[in-house]
Amino acid sequence: MGGVKDFPSVEWMSAVAASRRYGVSTRTLRRYTESGKLADVRGAGGRRIFLKSDLDALLLNRSGSRVVAYARVSSRHQQADGELDRQAERLVASQPGADVAVYTDVASGLSDRRAGLRKALTACMSADVHVLIAEHPDRLSRFGTGVIEHLLSGFGVTVRYIGEPEDASPDGELLNDLVAIVTSFAGRLYGQRSARAKRLLSAVLAETRSGTDSPREDER
Repeated sequence: MGGVKDFPSVEWMSAVAASRRYGVSTRTLRRYTESGKLADVRGAGGRRIFLKSDLDALLLNRSGSRVVAYARVSSRHQQADGELDRQAERLVASQPGADVAVYTDVASGLSDRRAGLRKALTACMSADVHVLIAEHPDRLSRFGTGVIEHLLSGFGVTVRYIGEPEDASPDGELLNDLVAIVTSFAGRLYGQRSARAKRLLSAVLAETRSGTDSPREDER
């Protein structure tokens, strides 16, 4: 494509100006140019600039974009009861007509080894994804959702929570997280299969049985 002087009558925008106008990051604009979706030229001082008409065509009409959805339950018992499937169905139903890719996990929200979450975050790095949806922040993660939202914003992805009510008991969810914390720390201190780690976990489970059902073996 020619330089700016070859098209004196058209409107050009710098990457910074385009980022502010269209609500996408400069990194996302760079990915669009690298993938061939958006043409650019070098303006004064070597800055990357874009035709406003090209930006409008690409960023004001995202009907071809995909939506990434993430669903999670803490236990195999919840999965067997169909809660994971219902959660995924609610996510898809909240985006009528959209191309929704659903990723799921059966794991604690404290775990950083969730394969489904990793796949969802990787999918969000694609240039045609602009939204990640989950039912609630704690479905995405028990801690650090703000960090996830901040990092995804750098790829032009917005995290949205559709806010449908959950069937799972909040007390049960918190108990599962407590067990996950104790199991993790006990494993690091004594080794996952050591007798001391098992005694510590048993003591925690026994202490929490009063007032609430203890988690099943398949919930840990």
